[in-house]
Amino acid sequence: MLRGEWIAGPHSDQVTAGLPFRGWGAEWWRRLGHVPLWNPEIFGGMPYVGALGTGDVLYPTAFLRLIMPTATVINIGFFVHYILAGLFMYLLLRRLQVSWSGAVVGGLAYQLSGLVASYVQPGHDGKLVVTALLPLVLLGLVAGMRDRRPWGYGVTALGIGLSILTQHVQMTYYMLVAAGCFALYLSFGSGTATAGDRIRTLGFASAAVAVGFGIAAIQLLPAFAHMPLSPRAVTVEGGFEGATTYGIPWVHIPEFVLKNFVGWGAPGTYWGTNGIKLHSEYLGLPVVALAVFGAGAGKDRRLRLWLAGIGLLFLLIGLGKGTPFYHLWWSVMPYVKQMRAPGMAYFVVVFVVACFAAFGVERLERRADEAACKSHVRAWLIAAGVLALLAMAGVFGNLAGALAHGQPVAGGDIMFGAVTSAIALAAAAGLAWAGVLGRLRPAQWTIALALVIGADLWVNAQQFWTYSTLDRDLYRPDAVTERIKATPGAAPARALDLGALMGPRAQPVYPGAVLMAEDVPQLLGLHGFEIRYFVDVMGGRDEWRNLGNLNLWNLFAVRWVIVPAAAQGLDSIPGFTRVLRDAATPTGNAHLFERTAPAPYVRVVSAAANLDSMQIVGTLVDPRMAIDRVVLLDARDSFPAAPVTTLPPASPARATVTRWEPGRMSIALDPAPLAAGFALVAENWYPDWHATVDGAPARVLRGDWTLITVPVPAGAKAVELTFSSRAYRWGKVITWVSLILVLGAGVGPTGWRRRGG
Repeated sequence: MLRGEWIAGPHSDQVTAGLPFRGWGAEWWRRLGHVPLWNPEIFGGMPYVGALGTGDVLYPTAFLRLIMPTATVINIGFFVHYILAGLFMYLLLRRLQVSWSGAVVGGLAYQLSGLVASYVQPGHDGKLVVTALLPLVLLGLVAGMRDRRPWGYGVTALGIGLSILTQHVQMTYYMLVAAGCFALYLSFGSGTATAGDRIRTLGFASAAVAVGFGIAAIQLLPAFAHMPLSPRAVTVEGGFEGATTYGIPWVHIPEFVLKNFVGWGAPGTYWGTNGIKLHSEYLGLPVVALAVFGAGAGKDRRLRLWLAGIGLLFLLIGLGKGTPFYHLWWSVMPYVKQMRAPGMAYFVVVFVVACFAAFGVERLERRADEAACKSHVRAWLIAAGVLALLAMAGVFGNLAGALAHGQPVAGGDIMFGAVTSAIALAAAAGLAWAGVLGRLRPAQWTIALALVIGADLWVNAQQFWTYSTLDRDLYRPDAVTERIKATPGAAPARALDLGALMGPRAQPVYPGAVLMAEDVPQLLGLHGFEIRYFVDVMGGRDEWRNLGNLNLWNLFAVRWVIVPAAAQGLDSIPGFTRVLRDAATPTGNAHLFERTAPAPYVRVVSAAANLDSMQIVGTLVDPRMAIDRVVLLDARDSFPAAPVTTLPPASPARATVTRWEPGRMSIALDPAPLAAGFALVAENWYPDWHATVDGAPARVLRGDWTLITVPVPAGAKAVELTFSSRAYRWGKVITWVSLILVLGAGVGPTGWRRRGG
């Protein structure tokens, strides 16, 4: 990182989405003086803050992007939150009265576990943030509910609020469930509190959760407003089968203790059933051994039982459809139908195992039961020897081959992983034996054990830490983007990259949302929470069955078409002229086509037809549809459009965009319409769009199923459109009030005590 390289693997979400989303947002934040609320760059336009999936646009690290390069801030975010994951885990364990040695090893086992350490490869910094904040949230609950420290509730609220602001809702959901279970332990698990105390502490904990949601209200309220308008309004695509994709298959279980057992990559060495795997589930064989020892005795029995129950719950969630339990979870729990990839829940299992490993270190250190300690350590040595022999004999590689059903298996990697895991276990056993016999002082024993565990986890983790210069190589101007950006006029010049649609193995010239980094709006892109009306018009998410309809290109004012030079069979496009041939781009050469007669970004149509919602898309993609004369309105919108019996003449009015920025545009009508009509804008409708016509408020309708449509009277000269979110404004107020409450929880009691003194 210090050499200026970017921590981003070739398949990282940061490459195709994270950096362009965040870089574009930071640039327009600087230009506008506030966070942009509307993103016109992808899928015909969609909310920037409200549509989850654009990254940490309001998380504290977002402010660093105003003064530093986006790739640098991403690096800093990963670095800082790895440190925080270990630090918060250490502080929680110390608050639970675990010894210094146990807390150090527990924190290390958590922050460098295979799952957490491998977050960098797929670019999942949001997951890392929530993982780091989980022990902080629980620390606050312990301080508030058990120790009666008011600041603890403030810490819990802050951790929850920050987790939500990462926009990784599913990870936060799992964190809240885990925190709820832990709060029940603190209330009912001690067995000494009165009924009144239990009700009081649970009430304060619930209030802390509510304040946490309040801290994130600036993000949450717009997100809740957007959710009904996204394709995930009812359930994730594919129902139960779609919701259980990327769970943890049973064949992954051996990797909990043996590095590299199922491999990783795309395609790489992975041979499991998930299609792609860019992470590791390795817990660390010495860590698991310590955890098993720590589960036996030495710590509060109720705490161990509750933690074990939490770990089992989240293991069952992570296994997804691998057990019948997930059918119940999917059916009963709210919002689970909108989620997929239940394997994300595994981070709570990692947390529980790290806790038990800390208990194991503490039990060894105290030597309360020397016979049990020696017995376990002997078992570790025997297990290490057996595992090493089996690995060198190729047993684990053959087992993987049998489970892989003919797929290639990296036997050498599996052998290396098993042998190094066994060596680490043997080394940990040797240190534990020396510690039990008193041949090493406690500090020496702890540091040596931490180094062994850290080295074992690092051997597994380092393969996932991929550095690159993609931020400079991929995100840079080229002949294609410079030609598009040179388009005259205030209106955006929308582009369509046909690369991914040219065949089963074809790739886009600009993958994902890369064009956002150059401020080039495109018809498609990458997101996940697109406006569902746009998806309907284009023929389904990731299918885009209607994309070949040139009428739709006209309707969305597609002026530029980008085609890979290697694509065969596309030398010309009706209505377009090739203006660049074999132009060099960061991913290869490309052709650029420009529309011969550019479609207007705003057009004035003479009439509207009210249709049943089931008829609109089919009518719209009919080649006979006169999109420049009639706009189709949903009959449920209750707009009194006159019946269309004959095709009306084209309106003589012409609309010109005189000013445009994300979420705001000024439109001049010259000549003005001679009769009442409609201004149809090539940008998606949304409830937060507001319009005035010649200074008077006007309705904003959803025309042609998805586009901004403003009724204009005869003689109208100017239309102003502004994206203004009431949910965002109220969310901002609630966020500030919640932050003040958190500050009061930390500062207020101290002030009262000093005043009383």
